[in-house]
Amino acid sequence: MVGLRVKKIDNRDALLMIFRKGPNKELEADSIEVRRMLGLKEDGTEFRIVYGSMPTSDTEIALLTRSISEVLTDISSTVQVPGQDVTEQRVPPTVEPEGEGIKGTMIRILCSKEKPGDDFADVPYRNQWFWIDDRDYRSKKLFSTLMFIMTLTETGGKEGAPIVTISAGG
Repeated sequence: MVGLRVKKIDNRDALLMIFRKGPNKELEADSIEVRRMLGLKEDGTEFRIVYGSMPTSDTEIALLTRSISEVLTDISSTVQVPGQDVTEQRVPPTVEPEGEGIKGTMIRILCSKEKPGDDFADVPYRNQWFWIDDRDYRSKKLFSTLMFIMTLTETGGKEGAPIVTISAGG
């Protein structure tokens, strides 16, 4: 019942949250309650998502988020890095998680000298391979979500595919 769409508003791309009509009265009532809790116009269907701590009207949803750079920096702290790179002070050591969940590893990016055989994504860098195991659903899901977010935040032309650089180890 809720979707996201990019739409041109004032010659700029805007991100909208769209509330569709419910297939039944119960879901429609839930949809109205969500809008009420968010302080939105209860009978509205399109709401502009803006960066900030406070909306300017009942047709806006204000989100105060981290920058994509801050998100990638946090994620990069758990990338498995070669010991030699730590010794040479090229990168800080990999942060060891305290457990699973919010404080645990968000994404597992592994490192090896040999090209991985069962990888979801891989990249060679400085005679090493950094990769996500194809059996690691959680990491694949986060990586795919990050790639999607990167395409939403793209502002330039469409000359080529986005390039993601993740600082290994922080």
